[in-house]
Amino acid sequence: MQIQSALLSNRHPLPIADADMPRLGLVPADLRILIVNEDMRSADSLKRTLGELGYHTTLTAYSAKRALAAAADFSPSVALLDLELPDMTGYQLAHKLRSHLVGFIRRVPLLAIAERPLFGNRELARAAGFVGCLTKPVKPMELNRLLRGLNG
Repeated sequence: MQIQSALLSNRHPLPIADADMPRLGLVPADLRILIVNEDMRSADSLKRTLGELGYHTTLTAYSAKRALAAAADFSPSVALLDLELPDMTGYQLAHKLRSHLVGFIRRVPLLAIAERPLFGNRELARAAGFVGCLTKPVKPMELNRLLRGLNG
């Protein structure tokens, strides 16, 4: 599949080759999802959407610092990172998670949540450690498709 720099949107999430995607082997109810978003309304809406899709074990952190502090105790299966956080970018947070002292945190699949469509390419997002990217407002079916894709 040939990837070009393109406008990413909910209709065109970051393309992921099946062989590159981590396989979690969990059903939706078993996934532990860390939501990192500074906007409480947006984070709560995402949490409700996840609940409606059958993903009930979530933890919301309203800053990157809080996410880093909570990650080891919560043991997320996947993390949804807003790219525009008050204390660092989602890319910086992804880098910190990828270099975390706790080994399983370094391997947690990351999905980016952008305020607006992003210009960029797959290599840039991949280098930051993301396996997918959606824009706000997040469409439930696209989110569910990406999460189920992690499950194989």
